[in-house]
Amino acid sequence: MPHPYFGSQPSPEDINRRIEGFPSWYEVDLDNIEFNLGQIKKLTDAEIIPCVKNNAYGHGQIPVVAHLEDLGIRRVLVAKLREALEMRRKGLTCDIVSMDPLFSDENFEDVVEHGITQTVYTKTVAERLSATASRLGKTARVFVKIDTGLRRVGVRHDEAADFIEHISKLANLKVEGIFSTLTQNKARDEEQLARFLEADAEMKRRGQDPGVRSLASSDATLYFPEAHLDAVRPGMILYGIYPSEADLEAEIELRQALSFKARVEHVKWVEKGDSVTYWGRFVAPEQMRVGTLHVGFFDGIPRELANKGRIRVGDEFRSILGSVSLNHVVVDLTGVDARSGDIVEVVGREGENTVNRISSMAGWMTYSLLNHLNPHTPRIFYRGGIPVALLEP
Repeated sequence: MPHPYFGSQPSPEDINRRIEGFPSWYEVDLDNIEFNLGQIKKLTDAEIIPCVKNNAYGHGQIPVVAHLEDLGIRRVLVAKLREALEMRRKGLTCDIVSMDPLFSDENFEDVVEHGITQTVYTKTVAERLSATASRLGKTARVFVKIDTGLRRVGVRHDEAADFIEHISKLANLKVEGIFSTLTQNKARDEEQLARFLEADAEMKRRGQDPGVRSLASSDATLYFPEAHLDAVRPGMILYGIYPSEADLEAEIELRQALSFKARVEHVKWVEKGDSVTYWGRFVAPEQMRVGTLHVGFFDGIPRELANKGRIRVGDEFRSILGSVSLNHVVVDLTGVDARSGDIVEVVGREGENTVNRISSMAGWMTYSLLNHLNPHTPRIFYRGGIPVALLEP
């Protein structure tokens, strides 16, 4: 049975009807996410804890996680408490590990009331969670963040055993796991793994159960099997994105889940010598037929694609002309039978305008491109080629 979330969605016919009025929208192929999950499972026997932070890297968190629940995923990772609370409001039941810091009494109550697993690395936060859980008659579940060398947040690796020994004695609080984040520098990662395992061993010598041990995100999932331990936390690769150009050589096949489509807003002719867009960034070398799309860097199109980005129009890739504006780009339609209202592909799953190709052309990280996708743009989710969910602001 599909997840109840999908049963609450508009019918495929209704979704298709609504698309007719969209000037632009993102499409997410859930089958490709399933394929990528299968590819990750070939790399590891560890539990897979998908990283679905930042709106599932721009893909749309709720439908993605509902689909992952259908695929048997038991636990996901988020960066913001509001993401976790929204998942609960939408009826998602998987365990959620939140990395957001907590400050107010309401924050602590929300975590405990909604059964969210909280990241902790200070006694103060652990003790407030314990007190809140005791008052509410519930159990606060935690993952302990250990700093093995990245030096952002976390209890120091040589103090982790003392820390867990302390918080394990707190009332109504359960340690469910420990995790750390690697630097993605081979020599330092090996040192971090050694520190993590040393802390783990010291806990066990004291009779403490650290629970699930996790160290590997996408990079280590691909290249550092010794760091897989009990659970890996893939992010980008789950969505079919190779984190960097070098990763294109990795021995894993990924299928990009995301595409970005838009309708041609306006078509006109410009004459030889006419300038196009701000600052006259493009000057027509001859009479040209051009089309305007109502999308721009507000929607995640890098401004660095000025005069070099490529957009699929029918079966051809055509050039962006001039600058990328906040809400507009202009594309060369000379010799192409495209009219106002026709659909073009701004980001495709193959060819010259994939996420990796666009990022490389713009000099951006793929991570940056995905996390600049406009959250207010509608997202359509497909399974078996049929639209099964719609996120429409």
